Amino acid sequence: MRGIARTLRISKNTVEAKFLWIHQHVSSLKANAPVDIGQLYFDELETIEHTKLKPLSVLLFVDDAYRILRTQVAVAPPKGRLAKISYDKYGPRKDEREDVLRQCFTELRGLKPQEIRSDAKPSYRKFTKEFFPGIEHKVFNRSEKERHRDRLHEKYQKQVYDPMFTLNQRCAKLRANIRRLTRRSWCTTKLKENLQRHLEIYCFYNNLGERAAVASIP
Repeated sequence: MRGIARTLRISKNTVEAKFLWIHQHVSSLKANAPVDIGQLYFDELETIEHTKLKPLSVLLFVDDAYRILRTQVAVAPPKGRLAKISYDKYGPRKDEREDVLRQCFTELRGLKPQEIRSDAKPSYRKFTKEFFPGIEHKVFNRSEKERHRDRLHEKYQKQVYDPMFTLNQRCAKLRANIRRLTRRSWCTTKLKENLQRHLEIYCFYNNLGERAAVASIP
């Protein structure tokens, strides 16, 4: 927002007000998600709120047509060596991930997917069984060795089948197109509520298409 303000030579507050107005307008134009879909993918994307000591989790639901059906930000506790540092500086940090997961599943329980795909996180099985009984749930767990191999893509063939490609591609586009989600960036989220607004604007743009999304905003 500061970059936009400098380029247009206007106040950052004006840019922020426009951002909030666009979100309000987009919220009023949200279309109903399709009911009958092929695959339903879901997973979490990690980011931070101002500092690595205050991590956030972005829950993402994507269908096989690359539509982002639902996205929700949740507070997450720090892990590893940062946990004690975070506790000493900011106190205990509530873990909202499971509550947000239940909220999203409740809102999407009207969907009729042919198949559900996710990673092997234990709580995922519990929720899919509760909200989508009878729907096949496939889990795919990637080892650290496989993740390292993907980083060395210049040494391996790229045409390796990825059963979670649809969701991973949307996550990659989110990090590429929303600067605050880019790894190793100084453009960080200061308020998780604004990250949620930003994601909802992006989902509207992603699902409707560039021309239609721009044309719909007066």
